Amino acid sequence: MLDVAGATFKAPEVAGFYPHRPPYAHQVYERIIDRSSATHHLLDLGCGEGKIARPMTKVFDHVCAVDPSANMIKLGRSLENGMADNLEWMEAVAEEAPLTGKFDTVTFASSIHWMEPSKLFPKLAKHLSENHILAIIKGDEAFQPPWQNEWQHFLAKWVPQITGVELNSNKWRATQTKHLDFIDLLETNEYVSQPFCQTVEDFILCQHSRDTFALAKLGSHRHEFHNELKALLQPHVNQEGQLTFQIKTHLTIARIK
Repeated sequence: MLDVAGATFKAPEVAGFYPHRPPYAHQVYERIIDRSSATHHLLDLGCGEGKIARPMTKVFDHVCAVDPSANMIKLGRSLENGMADNLEWMEAVAEEAPLTGKFDTVTFASSIHWMEPSKLFPKLAKHLSENHILAIIKGDEAFQPPWQNEWQHFLAKWVPQITGVELNSNKWRATQTKHLDFIDLLETNEYVSQPFCQTVEDFILCQHSRDTFALAKLGSHRHEFHNELKALLQPHVNQEGQLTFQIKTHLTIARIK
């Protein structure tokens, strides 16, 4: 059995905070569908609660959603289209998932950096149709919000304090690009969403759905983290007490080498 990277996401409280994450820009889904040569079988690796998999059940004949977290899958089943007849949930790490058949489209929604490409891609190659696409999605955080400068200072303090690694370190950057040696890029796109509204409290809870700021990692610093982030955000709420911001989502379309 492989050591499971991203084990944080197995915790029930982390899955519980996932509904506070903003949606991807809708153009991401449209572009994946447009670029898919067929809509028979879609494989969503590191699917989480099915942010990609569940909507795609309306388009693809069969969707296989793979994630190592039973709590994420349990959450996904409870959400819209989570019990669709053509949706198969599979609790497994991507590198060991017992796949069958051929897939037209494979999606990685903010997940590929958790996987070991030297193990994954040779396995995946056996299960791809000739004209397959890989769709690598990244980005569900606030894009250039009014509090951007304060937020960067906040991260520069808290990321090293919790992880022991500097913000945007070379080590972190390497995890984000290690898959590139195994794929041929076809196109890259960036999409900015419509404005999204969220309370300060929900924005803070969203941070606990992320590996870096999971409650288990914050430990005794939890209240300090909350109070500091609340003070940073509160000046930016509207009359209804909500923050307003957009999301920029990156989409890479590729094929396996």
